[in-house]
Parts: sequence; structure tokens; C-alpha cells
Amino acid sequence: MKKNKNNELETENAVSQSAEPLKKRKKKRKKAPIIILAVIVVLVIVVRFVACGNGTETAIVTTTKAMRGDLEETVSTSGTVNSDEQKIYFSRASATIEEVHVVAGDSVKNGDLLVTYDMEAMDKALREAALHQTVSLSSYNSTISANSDNQSKLQEANTNLSVLNQQIADYKAYLTQLKEQLTKNQRDTSSGLATENMNLTSRSSQIQNQINALDKDDPNNFTQIQELTQQLQEVSAAQARNSYLQQIASSSASDYDVKMQKEIDDIAERLSECEKYKAEMESQKTTSENSVMDSYQKENYAATLEIAQMTYSQAEENYYTAKQGVIAAFDGIVVDCTAVEGATIPSGTQLMVLADSNNIKVNFNASKYDLEKLEIGQSAKLTISGNVYDGKVSKIDRMASMNQSGTPMVGVEIHITNPDDNIILGLDAKIEINTKNTKNALLVPVEVINADKEGDFLFVVENGIIVRKAIVCGISSDTWQEVIEGITEEDQIVLTTFSTIEEGMAVIATPTY
Repeated sequence: MKKNKNNELETENAVSQSAEPLKKRKKKRKKAPIIILAVIVVLVIVVRFVACGNGTETAIVTTTKAMRGDLEETVSTSGTVNSDEQKIYFSRASATIEEVHVVAGDSVKNGDLLVTYDMEAMDKALREAALHQTVSLSSYNSTISANSDNQSKLQEANTNLSVLNQQIADYKAYLTQLKEQLTKNQRDTSSGLATENMNLTSRSSQIQNQINALDKDDPNNFTQIQELTQQLQEVSAAQARNSYLQQIASSSASDYDVKMQKEIDDIAERLSECEKYKAEMESQKTTSENSVMDSYQKENYAATLEIAQMTYSQAEENYYTAKQGVIAAFDGIVVDCTAVEGATIPSGTQLMVLADSNNIKVNFNASKYDLEKLEIGQSAKLTISGNVYDGKVSKIDRMASMNQSGTPMVGVEIHITNPDDNIILGLDAKIEINTKNTKNALLVPVEVINADKEGDFLFVVENGIIVRKAIVCGISSDTWQEVIEGITEEDQIVLTTFSTIEEGMAVIATPTY
């Protein structure tokens, strides 16, 4: 039984193609005049009558021949107009919206003002942040300056205490010596001091001789010479003290006592001043140590200042960002607007969506049958609101999704190459995609094509007998099918029949060409 192959392919989108057979063949495809058709009908009736009279039945078929022509394959469907590029506008400032200048559906130009903010509130926030930064900076500088003073005072106290402790020790030792000398208070002390002084002089002479001898015999013996030199200095100091005591002892006893006592009082007074100053330095050291900041306190003050500076910088940036408002980055159409006048919003809040009106696309879903014919870069014609536009297939999704009837469909995008201001987003568009074309191809009417599990085939009439011929098909249109191999232009192809036919059956062929 004859079976039409194209009826087996059910697609979501209609597929339409156009064929342009050669003109010389088209002339042969003209409809037969009414008289010729009548003659054919009469002939069929006569033949069937004769056949029945003879006890046999011969089928009558009409035949045609393949023709040469040009064929173009297209995919026809419909889709939805969308923008090829959309920009979501988020608020870059934390502020109160003063005015929204657009609503969804408005057309805008590059540079148009979309949203403005309440700058009076922004100015107040900036001034408050500036004052906080000034206070924090002053506090930090004051604290660091005070800490520097405390460190200097601590260092001064430590240095002075070291010197004072040595002075006090020296004064106490000397004062003890003076008191002991005054207690003796005897004249023979002078002779004793003279004797001691002579001994010291002798000792000094001996040491000097040793130094001279060493210097002469071994000038490089620096260590021993240095030790002897130090001993010589100590003897000289002792001689000086004894000379002073001798001078006192040589005066009258009363004068001696007065001078000794005066020296004792003077040293005692100096000792008292040193101890008093030491007490002051110890107090200064304690106070300074308690006031000097540790590393954690310094980090805390520095962090507080940094936070204040960051807050001001953020407020400043927020202010100038809000002052600019929200501006359109390109010519487009507002497809969504959620900004509300008077609303106080944080930074990052979505305000609106702007679709680029200069980059327009049409989206549609293709079935697996159409997908076999589609390629990126194919040209297309799109009809939108009665206007025709050129386009190219720009994207084919790599993943299918199920439609409402459970059929897997693949998303396809067509970029419009010549958009204008007449295009309205969201409308339907009629699509015709040029998928393939061929020149001077061997063409047959689509209704003559049959198919079974073995493939495509045709019935032809050879010497009054039905013959099955397997064929290889190429591209097709609604009315024409390209045959790549399997038949020639001379084959009589069965076009229509008045009964069921099968291979090997005897038939009467009625050509229509």
C-alpha cells in the first residue's frame, strides 16, 4: 500500500519550502484540458469494462517524470521578539529614591536619567561622617602625642635614676669618711696623714718606675702597663685626699672642726637633694609606665581611626554616586521597573531592567526534526507586525526542555541584523529560515515518495509492470522532493492510482506530462 513518508514526521513547527523547477519543465506540468481529462476517464471505464469482460482486472495509474529544477529548503515557525542584551540596574548608593523617571514599557536613549535620589539626606549623612572622622583623628593624634610624652618621661626617669643611685652611693660613702675623720679630731692625725702621704708618694714612684721599665723593655705589653697606670691613678687620688685632710689638720683645732662640719653639712644637703629628686623620678617612672600604651591599645586606636576614615570614604562615594543618579547605558526599552519613589533602599537593590533596542533577537523552540536542518549562521526572514527583517541563526541551545505535551524542544535564537523603532518586544514573529538549497536537482512531487522499514522508494511502470525502485532523497519542500539517486528523468513514476498496487502488477499507465 502506498505510504507518504512526510506524514510520519510530526513537528511542533511547520516546515515550508519553495521549489523553482526549470521553466521548460514547468510548461509540461500544466493541467490537462477538460476534454483530455474526459477522454482519459472514458478510456479508464472502457478498459475496466473490457477487463471485467475477460475475467481479469488491470489497474490504471497516472504517471509523471522527474524534472530538473532549483530547490530551496526552509524551516517555517514562529517565535517571540526579545532583546539580545539586557542590563539589570542595581542601586549603587544606599539612599532614598526621590523620583523615578520611567515606567515599564518606556523607550529611553543612552544617557537618559532613570532615577534620582534625595540629595538633602545624602548631604547630611556626608557631613556627619566627616565630623566623626575629625573627632576620631583628633582623639588619635592627642592619644599618640600623650603616649609619646609618657614614653619620653619614662626614659628620662630611668636615665636619671641610674645616675642618682650612683651619686647617692658616692655621697653616702664620702659622708661616712668625713664623719669618721671628724671623730678622731686629733692633731697627730696630721702626722699620720703625712706619713701616709709619704708612703703614697713612694708607692707612686715605684709604680712609675715599673711603667718606665716595661715601656723600655717591652713596649707592646699594653695590658700590664694599663694595670699599673690605673694603680698610679688610684694612688694619686689618695694623695689628693690626704693633702686636703692635711691642710685641714694643719689649721687650729677649732678651725679644723668647723671646716669638717661644713663639709659634712654640704655633702648631707647634696645627698638630701639627690634622694628627693630620686623620689620624684620614681614617681614619674610609675606614672609614665602606667600611661604608656601597649601594642593592643595602639591597634585599637588605629583601628578606630581607620573605621572612621572608611566610613567617611564610603559616605563620600555614596554621596557622589547618588548625585549622578541612575543613567541609561544604551538605547533601550524598560522591560521591568521595581524602583519606588520615597523608598529608602540599601546599595545593591534591584531598580529596573533595560533591554537594548539596537540588539534584537527572536527566540523559538525547535523540534528534533527541525534541529537536524538548523545551523548557526543560517539566514532568516522575520515578519513582525507586518514588517520584514533580516536575521541569522545566532545560538542553538545544547540542552532540550520538555514542552507542555512532553515533547523535547531545543531553544534557538535568531539575531535581527536590521532592527528599527517599529519593533515591539514580546510580540510574536513569523520565521522562515533558509536551511539548504540546490541547483538543477532531480525533483519529483512529494506525494510519489513511499517509505517502509527498508527506506524510501518509488513505484515506476516498466513495460506495463509495476517496479519498485529504492531511492536516496535529498532536501524537500512542501511540494517537491530532491532525489539524489535511484531514478532517471525517463522513468515513468506512479503518481496516482485507482486501486491498491504492488510490485509486479500489470497496469495501464496514463502519463500526465
